[in-house]
Amino acid sequence: MRRFRFTWLGLFPIILFFACSQQTSAPTPESEESKEAEAAEVTEKDQEGDLVAVIRTNKGNIVVELLAEGAPRTVKRFMQLARGGFYTRTTFHYVSSGFIWGGDPFSKDNNPTNDGLGNAGEWITAEFSDEVKVGRGIVGMMRKDDQPDSSSCQFFIVLKRKREWDGKYNVFGRVIEGIEVAEAISKVPKVKNNPKLNNYPTAKQLIKGITIERRVTEVESPEASS
Repeated sequence: MRRFRFTWLGLFPIILFFACSQQTSAPTPESEESKEAEAAEVTEKDQEGDLVAVIRTNKGNIVVELLAEGAPRTVKRFMQLARGGFYTRTTFHYVSSGFIWGGDPFSKDNNPTNDGLGNAGEWITAEFSDEVKVGRGIVGMMRKDDQPDSSSCQFFIVLKRKREWDGKYNVFGRVIEGIEVAEAISKVPKVKNNPKLNNYPTAKQLIKGITIERRVTEVESPEASS
């Protein structure tokens, strides 16, 4: 397993759209043993193959290897939400050449101005690492830039190297199939002349649902330096 993790400094205008929490609690100290135990809890059932999330979109599927060793709490929560149907009919509400961002429950309605403000009612303690290189194919949880423990449900997929994000987000996966689907989403037409809808697509980029599976694969991951 690989250790990954990453904040979201430098997103300036889109900070106005995102709030995975109104309040967050203080982080709870943890030992390496407790982290290893949480990672084992996620992966102990059915050891055949790697845990993957299949993100089904209206442009095709994106397959993400889940990195439980590096971000056990984040992976566990993401799996719970996916299996419970939380992400069904949410959208990628922010699309750019550098990354796409989605998974907000508010994106299910027809009010684009609230997209980026939703949460899942629970928050995830920060799982950061200075070892991570945040590049093409990396998947992580969004959060408020001034609140390390404010990740909840919204996630992003990186398309270009983001050096300023290294060690500042909960990185919980990497794309192993379908990066071209994320690229296609990133290139759709965007709303113009509306600062409240920064990088907002003109048509909904739908997440039909997310399923959790086990797969044995030798597929190479995208290069972090891309």
